[in-house]
Amino acid sequence: MTCTGDDLSIERGALSLFNRPDFGRLFFAISISELGDAFHYIALMWLALDKGGALGVVAVRLADSVPALVFGLHGGIAADRWDRKRVMISADLARAIILIPVAIAGLANRLPIWGLVAAAFLLETATSYFAPAYNALVPELVDRQNVQEANSLIGATTNALSIGGWAAAAGLLAIVPISTFFALNSISFFVSAALISRITRRDGTGVSMNLEPPRIREAFVAMRPIPTLAAGVIVLGIAITISSGTWIAGVPEMVRDVFHRGAGGYSIVMIGYALGSVTVGAILARFPVEDKARASLLAWILYLPAYGMFALGHTFSLAVAGAFVAGIAEGAARILLTSAAQEQIPDELLGRVMGVISLVHRGAHATGLLLISPLFAVFAPRGIFAGAALAIPAVGTIGAALAYFGEKRRRMSSPSESL
Repeated sequence: MTCTGDDLSIERGALSLFNRPDFGRLFFAISISELGDAFHYIALMWLALDKGGALGVVAVRLADSVPALVFGLHGGIAADRWDRKRVMISADLARAIILIPVAIAGLANRLPIWGLVAAAFLLETATSYFAPAYNALVPELVDRQNVQEANSLIGATTNALSIGGWAAAAGLLAIVPISTFFALNSISFFVSAALISRITRRDGTGVSMNLEPPRIREAFVAMRPIPTLAAGVIVLGIAITISSGTWIAGVPEMVRDVFHRGAGGYSIVMIGYALGSVTVGAILARFPVEDKARASLLAWILYLPAYGMFALGHTFSLAVAGAFVAGIAEGAARILLTSAAQEQIPDELLGRVMGVISLVHRGAHATGLLLISPLFAVFAPRGIFAGAALAIPAVGTIGAALAYFGEKRRRMSSPSESL
């Protein structure tokens, strides 16, 4: 691909990216669908609890995570084989259509728990195709030098909209049935698809020119010469497994049994986490990081004070502060790792690599729910939070050390790179 001078320029300031109309369309598409997701999450979790109790919530959360393990890799292949914009539009339309019967059944008060489980599974299946195509498309729209700013701006905005959506949901529930939120989310996906359809492509990026179909093993081959990036992906999976498994089961139990708060208290903790994600997104949108993959590994160290506050703190305010720091840690790790891959992986392989990262990130929620959450039935929540506060930073630190020695070994085996 021939690059012009404009293509190679680094745009100072994340807001300058709106000078690129295609980025603006993508930004608003993602923002609108994420706002719809905020309403959807409230309805999904409440109805799952209402119709199936605690087991209903677990079933829905598993259905919302398992498809990433099943379809995540194929979603990456699709992002490199077919037009990425069309993959995203198809996924958005699929999600919008899936939610129509869910909203109708809910409004008629005839939505069973299995309907919620099926809807969650199908929605996450479509997301498994949308996410790799979206993350592989970003560098084409903003150029590789600006991906951190773009990812951070979108991340900060969507998390802020989630907070606003949760707050607005409380007010809307006074005048509309909760299943209306499914309809709102369906509309948001239709609007997102319409905005993405208006993105104009500069070239044929995202469509495989090779007669051979893309293979997922090529993604692992592409990451092998980049030890820090490979380590970042592995650590992401382990750290999210521990952190999400601890959070999903542990935070509600801590809020209820230790701090003696109700659903409102849990909402405040969730808002604290989202505010941490907003904060780190705003910071990373303003200050570019040079070694993004290594910084993503070190970001997990922040879980030491984050979950340490849950383990050792005796006030609800410390739990909220811990949630805030946890939001900073995970937000930084995800933004920096995604940006590192977008910068370093060739475009013809980027969809598959982003598919691997999406599988690891989203699938780790399922492994956390299966491997870590059951521990709360045996051990006290403070003890599990203390263990996670030590384990997650240890995983990040070990990953950074292994990546350092891997890079050193690679430079020694390739003398030309050290000259």
